[in-house]
Amino acid sequence: MDSRNYNNIKDSEIRIIGQEISPQEKASKNKLKLWWLIPLSLLIMLGIIIVLLMNRGDNRENSVYLECEPLDTTESQIIIEANSKPVRAYTAVEQKTIDDIPLRLLIPTGGQIEMIVGELPMDDSSILLAAQAADYRADNGQISGAFVYKGELLSRGHPKLGFCAIIGNNVTMGMSTATPLFERAVEASGYFFRQHSLVHNGELGESTPPGKSIRRALCYDGTQLFIVETEGRESLHDFSQALIDMGVQEAISLVGSMQLPLYEDEEGNRIVTEIPHFEGMTETYIVWKN
Repeated sequence: MDSRNYNNIKDSEIRIIGQEISPQEKASKNKLKLWWLIPLSLLIMLGIIIVLLMNRGDNRENSVYLECEPLDTTESQIIIEANSKPVRAYTAVEQKTIDDIPLRLLIPTGGQIEMIVGELPMDDSSILLAAQAADYRADNGQISGAFVYKGELLSRGHPKLGFCAIIGNNVTMGMSTATPLFERAVEASGYFFRQHSLVHNGELGESTPPGKSIRRALCYDGTQLFIVETEGRESLHDFSQALIDMGVQEAISLVGSMQLPLYEDEEGNRIVTEIPHFEGMTETYIVWKN
């Protein structure tokens, strides 16, 4: 052993044992570290982009207008084939008392169903039965709720859950916040309006506002489509229960409070009641025509 290299480190001296790294080698190692950082940064950026895209789908604003959103309502609607036109069409009238509520039934026998917007033409002899259909707003007189007239969209929104669509020879009634029948009515030049659902699938429909008035409804009992109205002032809830007890499967309310404007009975008598026409109010009617 060479005594010159043995334990020749002084107490006040520090030595680093090993091979000294040159400046060129240090630069090379730094470059190698940078090459690893590039793919790592790309992976982090890709992850951020994926998270942003996923969140954007969750946070987009909900459509205020639900009518345009398709919804399968197969289990919540009744499709009624319109009556075929007989030799002579008329309106059959029946009187019934259900749950101590006197009711009058107006049953169209034949005729083609459609809608009228504006003042009802009382001198049109082809009209067999007419009833006011959709409510109108008290603040501006416009139609309340979604309304399609001969394919033209006249009003938006759906404050009521009940609906009636008339497309070709089919009448569809139901209860839903949204239905593809709205768009179909536009595409097929049909009719569509909303009112309170009183009876749905043979049970009580939506919650209805309190108060008593002359009540009227478009009804379907499994065999025919007809109109029922109360002879006195009744709540919508009591009226709905009477319709259920009468065997109605589907019913939506119609504008009440006033007498039915027009119908033609089996003997050919035309019963016409003049109803006031309020300036600035958009009136709508569901009618059967000969």
